[in-house]
Amino acid sequence: MDAMRILLVDDVQVERLQLAVRLQRLGHVVETVGSGAEAIHRYPNFEPDLVLMDISMPDMDGVEVVRQLRRQHTEWVPIIFLSGHDEPEMIAEAIDMGGDDYLVKPVNKIVLVSKLKAMQRIANMRHQLKSTSEQLSIANEKLSEQVNEDGLTKIANRRYLDIKLAEYISTHGRSNSALTVIMIDVDHFKPYNDHYGHLEGDRCLQMVARELKDNFSRAGELVARYGGEEFVVLLSQCGQERALKECERLKKCIERLGIPHTRSTTSDFVTVSQGMLSWYPTGLETPEHIYSIVDKVLYQAKGQGRNCFIAAEFT
Repeated sequence: MDAMRILLVDDVQVERLQLAVRLQRLGHVVETVGSGAEAIHRYPNFEPDLVLMDISMPDMDGVEVVRQLRRQHTEWVPIIFLSGHDEPEMIAEAIDMGGDDYLVKPVNKIVLVSKLKAMQRIANMRHQLKSTSEQLSIANEKLSEQVNEDGLTKIANRRYLDIKLAEYISTHGRSNSALTVIMIDVDHFKPYNDHYGHLEGDRCLQMVARELKDNFSRAGELVARYGGEEFVVLLSQCGQERALKECERLKKCIERLGIPHTRSTTSDFVTVSQGMLSWYPTGLETPEHIYSIVDKVLYQAKGQGRNCFIAAEFT
């Protein structure tokens, strides 16, 4: 028989110790307590596979203890009541209150072993189910990450960006706080691709994405790939003054990467142009409308020589 963790609750010390010894000889890990209050306190830390509960105790009877345990803990752990009386009404009440079985004291050895075998089967199934649930949860989490992640750059994709921007607009509208959206374009990316090749072009985008993510990873900040060589940064509770500083910081962090770009007419290294909007949302704006605003000023930044940023006015 596989070992179980058994919480034994009995206010009579001699009976408690005798039964504990028998359970330990059968190979189980046993935690003993002498009152209902101790059982409630010890239960979550001990994490038992089975509870043996004396039904008659002075401070709090076993039925009340089980009622509280079932209310406080959602995971179902088998509970067997112990009693010196074999009364049908008492057994019925105990089962109705959340008990799973009943043993009459003194517990017959053969009956005890049989009950424990049955409870062990339940414990094994519960552990298998828990393990399966945890594996499924991990798989779902990974799947969710893949659904929301851009395959090339491993940052948020356009789908997730749209969802988060809509959420940010709504929450900032309710709190009457400023929100900033920065759209970023890698300067002269087509000549870069044509000269260095698509593999190096992909590597360039990955390096830019990683740098953006490293620099904007605080709570309320999101970096996403908008499409092609364009990225978007969302900055929660960020007003115009701070937004301008963040654009300057972003510009410099990309320059510091020092990615050679001999086909650029702006610099010897890869640079980016930025369009920025900082405003107080009403909560009614759509992501598409916000994208159109920042895209226009991004286009203006590119027309003014690139490697710069322009702030938009909300319209």
